[in-house]
Amino acid sequence: MSKVTHLHSIPPNNKVTQLPRPLEKVRERYVSLCGGYLGDMLDGADDALYALVEKASDEERDCYFQAMRELRVQRAGLMSGFRQSLDNRFRTMGQERESQEKVSQPVDLESLSLVNEDELETSVALDNMARRARNGCDEQLRVLNHRMEYLLESKAELGEKNNPLEPRQLVSTFNEGLDRLTLDIRAKLVILKLFEREVMAETGFLVSEANTVLINAGVLPDMKTAPIPPVRKPGSRAIQGAAEPASGAAGTGAGPSNDQMFGLLQELLVTMRGIRGGGAAPRGQAADAPMAVMQNGVPFMNGAPLENAASVRPVSSDDLLGVLNRLQRVERSLTEADGEKASLKGDLSDMLDSEHGEAIHALDQADDDVINLVTMLFDFILDDEGLPSEIKALIGRLQIPLLKVAITDKAFFSNDNHEARRLLNVLAKAGCQWDPQQGMQDELYQRINQAVHRIIDDYEDDASLFQTLLQEFEQYFANQTSRSVRVEERVREAEEGKVRAEQARQAVIAVLDKRLAGRKLPNVVVRLLRQGWQQVLYLTWLREGADSPAWLQQVKVVDAVVWSALDHRDQEALEKLKALSPKLLNSLQSGLVQIHYDETETRQLLIHLREVHQQLLKGLQTERVSVEAELPEKEPEQQDSDLSADHFLVRQASQLAPGQWVELLDESEPRRAKLAANIRSGVKLVFTNRRGIKVAEFSAYSLAVALHKGAAKLVEEGALFDRALEAVIGDLRRMQGRPG
Repeated sequence: MSKVTHLHSIPPNNKVTQLPRPLEKVRERYVSLCGGYLGDMLDGADDALYALVEKASDEERDCYFQAMRELRVQRAGLMSGFRQSLDNRFRTMGQERESQEKVSQPVDLESLSLVNEDELETSVALDNMARRARNGCDEQLRVLNHRMEYLLESKAELGEKNNPLEPRQLVSTFNEGLDRLTLDIRAKLVILKLFEREVMAETGFLVSEANTVLINAGVLPDMKTAPIPPVRKPGSRAIQGAAEPASGAAGTGAGPSNDQMFGLLQELLVTMRGIRGGGAAPRGQAADAPMAVMQNGVPFMNGAPLENAASVRPVSSDDLLGVLNRLQRVERSLTEADGEKASLKGDLSDMLDSEHGEAIHALDQADDDVINLVTMLFDFILDDEGLPSEIKALIGRLQIPLLKVAITDKAFFSNDNHEARRLLNVLAKAGCQWDPQQGMQDELYQRINQAVHRIIDDYEDDASLFQTLLQEFEQYFANQTSRSVRVEERVREAEEGKVRAEQARQAVIAVLDKRLAGRKLPNVVVRLLRQGWQQVLYLTWLREGADSPAWLQQVKVVDAVVWSALDHRDQEALEKLKALSPKLLNSLQSGLVQIHYDETETRQLLIHLREVHQQLLKGLQTERVSVEAELPEKEPEQQDSDLSADHFLVRQASQLAPGQWVELLDESEPRRAKLAANIRSGVKLVFTNRRGIKVAEFSAYSLAVALHKGAAKLVEEGALFDRALEAVIGDLRRMQGRPG
């Protein structure tokens, strides 16, 4: 029985807003563009899912085929529901949606089932999609929000939760439609990835278009940057309780749902506890744990209850934090011995033995779960290929401080606005831009190093240190980025000018070669067109473009000059030449005067051309020369034997957005570069270093070949902590499929 996808209606308790006319125009444009992008995505979804079928297991193959069928059958409903839901979000603009408020309700962890885990994985994927999209247009969005608030007479403060043009709202709208389909979580995540690639990737353009519509309507047309907004209250994220008042220091959240994410992660960790007792362990965890864990008052070690509970010494959270403080100072957990990473729990056990005597030390279950999660997160971070090894070594030293944060504040896992998480993310983002060739004395490396060591030296229990360091480093990094952007802008303008000039030159030569090459023409005609008139065409192409009436008219002049110099014999052609000659000479003179061509040369050329016309009208022969093509046949770009011109890497390279970092591996030491300009969709890709200096240049094809051969790789700059959390959730879910 097929399912019916219902259109999204406006909840009865939501007041419908009568939009000002400029916002109506924004709504129409936005809904139209998004609907078109979604249609394009669904057109290619079948092929993308089918490509996965060939590599999938039988179970996965069935889920992908089911997803293909669902998308075909429900396509019309999904499209109309998507458009209607977007429209409704405009109608209820400024109001937080009921679905977001529901997320804030307390969760009964005992009643959690597998659907919660699917929802958790989907939620993390949606959050990361929205965050990645917003990172590319944050300033434009803040400007747009301010313009829209101005139109609404400041009756609503717009942001991620109530502005329909926010990336979070767009991806949430699509997810609402997917929830109405029968999809396995694996297929759903694939479809969400397609949506990110085909629709969310256009967020920057969508926001820019909305701003353009409002500017054209006269809404704050001169505003370039939005006024500085008030600091967002902690705990504003929906999963933490959007409807609850925030209290306490920033990043500490309040209310019963602050540790909701941690509770869901604990449910996933239940499987890990059982597997560890059976001999398997997740990435970063030893099979034989050196410490016991208290579960409901019973000590367990390696998944089994201890028979001699009298020899067990419980370790409270306060005791654990004290030991971690001492470990932080000596940094023993960050050393490496015999090529293997040291065990944090092993260090904890050794220190407890030295301070309290040898015993079986038992951690509280929640503390043990936090240690496992943070260890897995840092294992991902230290394996991340986007970070230079020197930066990973620095960030890895934050494991104990962040473990202490997570033990004292479980909202650390759910609050993406937490200062410690934000500091880790900004340090990692800056670290991605550090080039090892610049050396460890480079200012950026030293700044990251100083921030890390201040945490190691000064952090015990006052989390305000993270806020202080975050503000200091963000200010420094913003200043550095601003300077490099100004330099990049000049590089981009210069390179775009070069490409445009070369395109103009090629276009002019191609026009003249098409009309002159292979003919025998009077020498004056060749000189006139290839010296004087070529400059007229060149400047017109640059100023007006190849589709302009001026360009087309001047190309007609070329045709007329060539025709006028042909060897005419019939009376009709001679009469036409007689009438055309004075008009043509006037047009040529006018065009050459406009570009300030040499007056003497202009006069000589026109006199000689008039003489050619007079000789032809008298039936006399004129001296002619054979004209060869000026532009050699364009040789196709050298094709790699394993890479076709329409290879997905070529398409990916041609669509790279400025700001994308790459690591170039063609020299003895890798170097990092940022895409400063993507000119004409991959005709030229110009890369600069962190300071905005040009260091490399590719075409889309040559970069694709370098990516294919491993001579270059794209650097993922997304929020490091969030990517790590997503990977940990994926690891834990995969473990659920293993036998215990």
